[in-house]
Amino acid sequence: MKKLILILAFIFYSGVAWGAYIDPNTKIMPSTNAQIEENSVWSTHQREAGRELVVTAAIGGTGAQTVNVFEFTGTVRVLDQWAEIISVTTLTNLTNMYADVYDGTRAIDLTADGAVLSNCPVGTFFTRDKVATQTYSVSCADEVRMNENLADRKVGLPFTITAENGATNYIRFHYTTTDNPVAFTLKIHFVYVLYNGATLTEVTP
Repeated sequence: MKKLILILAFIFYSGVAWGAYIDPNTKIMPSTNAQIEENSVWSTHQREAGRELVVTAAIGGTGAQTVNVFEFTGTVRVLDQWAEIISVTTLTNLTNMYADVYDGTRAIDLTADGAVLSNCPVGTFFTRDKVATQTYSVSCADEVRMNENLADRKVGLPFTITAENGATNYIRFHYTTTDNPVAFTLKIHFVYVLYNGATLTEVTP
């Protein structure tokens, strides 16, 4: 009888104490921008593993191009970011690829200008595994590749971005192409932590 009472008490406590921290739609993990209460089980999980936002972006145009991929508010800690090519129509030339953050006036680079995706097929992978003064690491799937970051020795190389209050702030993707037009699709992954009511959302074209 005592064991039954203890089990029921545990179930009741779990539902009351943890229920506020569980997304009612999934019962597993709060949705992308759901606010997590401090010192909850999900607060601990977020600090350890982060949340993941995945977007599919159609890349096109010719010449110098800029794509607003994410909009953010507050302070966001990005634990890891990577992308892969999932479809290609035309990708003969694509150079000067990099990412930055932008508040409508000021831009700060997240990577250096200079990564190349020219002639890369489906399955090509690139990631930010270095400091902001260096380019994306690209593993073109035109042949077997092995990429090892010898300089910094950190996968993902986490960083923190803070939005300008009252402005519209973007994470942007830049590239230059001589294709007319270039046409391929990226699946972009961001693993991140939100601080103090911050948000990170996909920009809908």
